[in-house]
Amino acid sequence: MAKETFSGTAVRVTEVEKLSPGDKLGLLPSDILLKIGKREPLEALEMPSILEEIGAEKEWITVLRDKIIFKVATKGGATGITLEPFPLQEEVNLEVKGFWTPFYSAIRLEDSLLLLPERISALWLPFPIIAYGYFRLWQMMGATIFMYGLGYATSTLGFIVVYIASIIILAMGGPKFLRDTAVKDGFLPRARIALADLDDAAKLEMTTGAILRLDRDKNKKR
Repeated sequence: MAKETFSGTAVRVTEVEKLSPGDKLGLLPSDILLKIGKREPLEALEMPSILEEIGAEKEWITVLRDKIIFKVATKGGATGITLEPFPLQEEVNLEVKGFWTPFYSAIRLEDSLLLLPERISALWLPFPIIAYGYFRLWQMMGATIFMYGLGYATSTLGFIVVYIASIIILAMGGPKFLRDTAVKDGFLPRARIALADLDDAAKLEMTTGAILRLDRDKNKKR
């Protein structure tokens, strides 16, 4: 189990310009940037061009949101954000369980964050219908049930062939179907996110959703 430690002075996001590269990454005001690629956070204050250059370097920004640490892919850069120094009161330690796990992310404006796996877990493969239902792929769920019924009505062999085909479709096409479904549900694609602990996925979704809804309510009162 690897361990990463962050200390000293980080930077805090104070403002994110709408439709800017930083906004499209999914960064939010109050996010703490612990690392910007291979650079220390304060370098972005001294040389703002770093936020543009990092997009071409295919690096990751390490972010602390509430108590959750995650990484954001920097494709397109991170310009359009305003930063201020943020001294860390104590060391921030992160235990990496194995490898960083990447997700596709999407945001429904002022409402919620959705993390979509880049690969369907092998645990889902024997149960395509349940998997499609869990990920809200209702059309694929209905089509799979229909094909199962058709295969079963034909013969046992027919059902087995259809069942195996559904597993292959889920394994190879599942992530794309997830992204398509998210867009249809009103989510806007954001940057790839990586987590050191899979248990943080649900926590990050809930925390981000709460922040988005709180900002929405504040804006309504203005």
